[in-house]
Amino acid sequence: MQSIPVHQAKDRFSALLQAVEAGEEVVITRHGKKIARIVHETDESPSDAERERIRQEALARLRAFQAGVKPAVPGYSDWKSLRDAGRK
Repeated sequence: MQSIPVHQAKDRFSALLQAVEAGEEVVITRHGKKIARIVHETDESPSDAERERIRQEALARLRAFQAGVKPAVPGYSDWKSLRDAGRK
């Protein structure tokens, strides 16, 4: 993996694309911070079954995360009860 500043990437874009075609990964930086990554594109796309598996996995991770989130204020089960407590 090579890392290159954005101003050099503009000057050497064709060479960077050749490196990516050869299998290398290129990271573009600005002021030392990563801003983009160039990787080789494959012609293979996931099958419908693979997309569904990925979707189900993402939903399961989201539900597990939501189950672990606790209210910030003890005694209030959700944001609506917390909001309505100040209205009484």
